[in-house]
Amino acid sequence: MSLKLTVVRGGGLAGLTRQTELASEALPAGEAAELHELVEGAEWAGEAEARAAPANPDEMSYEVIVDDSGRTTMVRFTEQTLPEPIRLLIAWMDSRPERRQSIVPR
Repeated sequence: MSLKLTVVRGGGLAGLTRQTELASEALPAGEAAELHELVEGAEWAGEAEARAAPANPDEMSYEVIVDDSGRTTMVRFTEQTLPEPIRLLIAWMDSRPERRQSIVPR
């Protein structure tokens, strides 16, 4: 099963927008399974609208996109509304050397 996680982070004092991507195909089998478990265990899609409060000017914003075998889900959070399971998922993704990062225009 193919899964790609993309996190677009923007805001903060510098105002940069950074995109990080991680595809399950780039991971060893055990880590790919862990990525699937972390995404499935997050239970965040249904709560996204309630948590996507307007950001303060210097507050970080997060756009989390999951492409699971062609089915795409996108949610937005601020630093203040980011649920702990999503925060842990992002931290796990950031620890993976297989991730791809770039600065993107906004």
